[in-house]
Amino acid sequence: MPLPLDKPFTYRVPAGQEARARVGVRVLVPFGAQKLTGLVTAVVDESALEGHAAKAVLAFLDDEPYITERHLAFLSRAARECLAPLGEMLRTALPRGLARHEAPTAPRTETVYHLAPGAPEGAPMTPKQRLVADALREAGELAAGALSEKVPGGGDAAKRMAARGWLLAEARERVVGLSDTHLPDLAGALDPTPAQATALEAIGAALRGPESAAFVLHGITGSGKTEVYLRAIDMARAQGRQSIYLVPEIVLTPQLLGRVRSRFGDGVAVLHSQLTPAERTAQWRKVRAGEVFLCVGARSAVFSPFPALGLIVVDEEHDAAYKQEEGIRYQARDLALLRAGIEGATVLLGSATPSAEAIRMTRTGAATLLDLPERIGDSKLPDIRIVDLRGQVDRRGADRYFTPELETAVEETLARGEKAMLFLNRRGYAPVLSCLDCAATVQCPNCQVSLAFHKEYDALLCHYCHVRQKPPDACPSCGGHKLAQLGLGTERLAAWAEKRWPDARVARLDSDVGRTKGAASGVLSRMHRGEVDILVGTQMIAKGHDFPEVTFVGVLYADASLNFIDFRASERTFQVLTQVAGRAGRGDRPGSVLIQTLSPDNSCLRKIAAHDFFGFMNEELAVRESLEYPPYGRMMLLRLWGPKEERVRDAAALVAAALSEALAAHEIRLLGPAPSPIAKVKKLYRYQILLKMPADFPVADVFPELLRPLRDAVRRHGARMEADVDPYHMLV
Repeated sequence: MPLPLDKPFTYRVPAGQEARARVGVRVLVPFGAQKLTGLVTAVVDESALEGHAAKAVLAFLDDEPYITERHLAFLSRAARECLAPLGEMLRTALPRGLARHEAPTAPRTETVYHLAPGAPEGAPMTPKQRLVADALREAGELAAGALSEKVPGGGDAAKRMAARGWLLAEARERVVGLSDTHLPDLAGALDPTPAQATALEAIGAALRGPESAAFVLHGITGSGKTEVYLRAIDMARAQGRQSIYLVPEIVLTPQLLGRVRSRFGDGVAVLHSQLTPAERTAQWRKVRAGEVFLCVGARSAVFSPFPALGLIVVDEEHDAAYKQEEGIRYQARDLALLRAGIEGATVLLGSATPSAEAIRMTRTGAATLLDLPERIGDSKLPDIRIVDLRGQVDRRGADRYFTPELETAVEETLARGEKAMLFLNRRGYAPVLSCLDCAATVQCPNCQVSLAFHKEYDALLCHYCHVRQKPPDACPSCGGHKLAQLGLGTERLAAWAEKRWPDARVARLDSDVGRTKGAASGVLSRMHRGEVDILVGTQMIAKGHDFPEVTFVGVLYADASLNFIDFRASERTFQVLTQVAGRAGRGDRPGSVLIQTLSPDNSCLRKIAAHDFFGFMNEELAVRESLEYPPYGRMMLLRLWGPKEERVRDAAALVAAALSEALAAHEIRLLGPAPSPIAKVKKLYRYQILLKMPADFPVADVFPELLRPLRDAVRRHGARMEADVDPYHMLV
């Protein structure tokens, strides 16, 4: 059942319906006063009931299994690994949970234009119509939406041109979720580099074999990892097998989607959270029926129900976006490896900065390391310099983050007609509104955090519960009137850049911009068209974008992530700064990067400047091993929350005592219970217990039965508890 109950329920098959009772079929059953949709996970002989009465199934909803037995085996194992009820996993993995009906949906259409044969060159067109004609002459054909992206108002202009016979218009079924634009797929026509050919040879041999295999593809930024992925997908297709292509955030990859569509046409499905429920269901059906051979998507696409899965690509495998942080807490990369083992598939984990877990796999023999050490063509890795911010402490406001070196670098870039990126992993205008009399900060009424000031809303926002309120006229603590906006966010940085370089076209890309549908892709489209001179943003600007005109990247304040209290802080800093630095110099002009910091001698930053990934990772793994931190150990975080702090505290103490007794014979350290670092969120008080275990500890075999009664006990205390296996964000 799609319920938070970690056990199956037994129902009787009505007489004459025995042939329809198959594993993977959905059924309608009575459950108390309700009628619920469930999934058949086993069929047993009546003697197994041992005299107990069982209610009868009301109806069988499928003639064929909704999911295959092999797919169900994967979901069952995934639920145990994540310490989640199978019903909850089914609700997460299936497009509408266990929907009772699969109503067919009419396909969405779009109008596609191309030049009419013999269209007159000298026709009396308006300037906008000529731009439309030029765009179609270059691309061959374009949908109305893509035309409007290239030429503002281009879709309406094309309609008028078609009425005059200059263009031909055709209504087609819209390709759900993919880029409207077919990008020229030049890479597919080129011979692979020696390093790409070596990687593809190894992957091809694994795909031809009967066993599961895992590869870690370490390719520096711009080295052609995507081409390796696409050719590997082609090899899987040649064997009659399907592929899943995971990306961290699908809305940030329009180039990739355009290239995939150009290469594979209608053989591609897309699954991600931006689709409507009807679109998601339609894509799911195509995958399940084997009508397509590739599914591209964010983390939930790992559940794609392909009947003959051969390859799973996890692009930017290090990215924390693969960790689901609400509901069932799963890591899509780890589930990809689990699923490949069950289905005999091959996994390709790709990144310019592979995770510590992935590198550890290559050293234990669990995965094979493949290397792409050079950029494609003549482009080289950018020159990276570190600039000491300590000389700026006497400057005020945003000025202290703009060193003379940074200003000069931006000015020289603009003077050459090139583009710049400015990176700051903090959104909003100012992170804190503080009283200069008593030093208090304005706090969220629901959470134990400071409110951030967002100038575009003229409001203070909580980045946890999203409460919004007007800035106060006086300090809530002392009544003073000296309230100051302290710190720097991307909104303030963009405003500063516009003021400093008034002739430059400045754009911003962060999650605030991304909340408006189409806004993020609009910024990226403007970047591709060369309509932005300075792009300001958070880590959203670091994710796989290829802007050949960008030759300079400035990192305003590297210490924001470096000094975070988390054992992964150095690794995450190395990854995000290397990725954002990799946006520079990807064309035929050299790139440069400037990293500003208060810690110029930090080893992590020095390794970034030297492009020394393996030097950094060797140091990082040595530290992790000495502390028995992942990947040399496992962790599990139990989070408890509720509206009454004392009841949550008592429940946490009860759980800790029970676990201490039950796990006394195992090599497990139990830390806590203690208030969470952010002890109150959305008016709920939070406590946590951290368990440190050996790397090979069988979590899925020990904890499901152990935690089941404890969850019930916590519920009786008026609180809730969730388990996060291998947590990625331990301090939230």
